[in-house]
Amino acid sequence: MELQEKRSDISGFMIKIIAIVTMAIDHIGAVITSGLTGKYNSYSLWNLTMVFRGIGRLAFPLFCFFIVEGFHYTHDRKKYALRLGIFAVIADPAFDLAFDNTLFEPNDNSVMITLLLGLLSIWAIDTLFKKSDAKFHDRRAVRIILDILSVAAVVIAVEIIEEWASSDYGAAGVITIIIMYLFYRYKLVGFALAVIWLGLTCGQTEFYALADLVLLYFYHGRQGRKMKYFFYAFYPAHLFVIALIARGMGLYKYI
Repeated sequence: MELQEKRSDISGFMIKIIAIVTMAIDHIGAVITSGLTGKYNSYSLWNLTMVFRGIGRLAFPLFCFFIVEGFHYTHDRKKYALRLGIFAVIADPAFDLAFDNTLFEPNDNSVMITLLLGLLSIWAIDTLFKKSDAKFHDRRAVRIILDILSVAAVVIAVEIIEEWASSDYGAAGVITIIIMYLFYRYKLVGFALAVIWLGLTCGQTEFYALADLVLLYFYHGRQGRKMKYFFYAFYPAHLFVIALIARGMGLYKYI
């Protein structure tokens, strides 16, 4: 029986590897093959770009999923948020270099900021939920109304902040994390609803991420290898490499 359970289990580490690989493929498509398509006016390269971008749609919802997992499992939420914030600052020049061919583009910021805002949003909602539960524990109707108002207030705040932050996926990406948090007890349902939300707000190709449900079906909370700083560092590192390659090939004027 134990052997059967082990064979049907996939660790969080392996899913994160899949997430960063699909993300890298997406970014190669968005910058390098897209630039080559423009340079050579090639229909085949355009098709390859579309394939790469399609594969890349699997990545973001997985990162959102692990933000929610991390929120529930971390021993220190303040350190978790601080770490995410530090790497968001580190990553932004690499993001701007890769996608905007400049070290600073205030109107186009990395997905790390989206993930940070998502973490802070569910932290705020969680705090408000606990306060309403403590104060109105025996008044369920009042508690439900307050909880709905709490979520609405955080979403409105996110919409306002994202007008300034202009991060990848924007407010829709932050709300994706909020949906996964609200349905945390029913992870597959929550993930599916979050991806449907993304598809409705960010383009139909986001629906491809429903394929991630196959991975998450076999994920039972086992974390696997601990290499958290590798995953944080991979994001700016791979963007910097992609930017260097694209610049060396003279592709930015074709993107």
